[in-house]
Amino acid sequence: MAILASAPMPEVGRLSPPAAVAVGVAALILVLMPGLWEIVRNLTVMAHEGAHAVVGSCQGRRVRGVRLESNGDGGTNLGPQPPLTAGVVGYLGPSGFGLAAAGFIAHSLIVPVLWIGLVLLAILLLSVRNLFGITSVIVTGFLLLSVVRSRNAGVEAVVVYGLSWVLLLSGIRIVLKHRTNAIDAGILRDRTRLPKGLWYRLWLVGSIAALVWGATMLV
Repeated sequence: MAILASAPMPEVGRLSPPAAVAVGVAALILVLMPGLWEIVRNLTVMAHEGAHAVVGSCQGRRVRGVRLESNGDGGTNLGPQPPLTAGVVGYLGPSGFGLAAAGFIAHSLIVPVLWIGLVLLAILLLSVRNLFGITSVIVTGFLLLSVVRSRNAGVEAVVVYGLSWVLLLSGIRIVLKHRTNAIDAGILRDRTRLPKGLWYRLWLVGSIAALVWGATMLV
């Protein structure tokens, strides 16, 4: 009697360098083009506020609430006097998550990036307190889950590469957009007496370094 075996899962491999560059160019267009950026920046805000929440939680603070606004603003309530490190990492969050995804990609771990993204979104959803934020997280999670359920190796690879590129590129854009006017820079200045320009330069150098490092792993 023949033994019936289930069809093997398709192997998800890395994209060729030209394909990886093409996805990067597409991501750059998404980040730079008006209209498209207004959609993409929601992912950036999730990464920004998620970084605040993760670091705050790791330092023993309870996340009292997260807001994700349609205009690209957001906020994370960690109670009075949140840890300084939680304030510093927000503008490095998108670049950090993008760099982490690139590291997984470099080891051909494509699908785990999607599952990790789903887990992080589920954790974030528990803390979001406004309707737009809840809707954004649910829609993003649904799209990632749809990619996983498609079991299409090519689609999975393109999406994961795209996520990494978008986060790395948008990390720089968001820093350049707010510069020394960033609320986080003002809070850090008040608490440390260090000028807002110092924090802006720290975030800019960090996000550029993440893009360069991430690009070497993606291509």
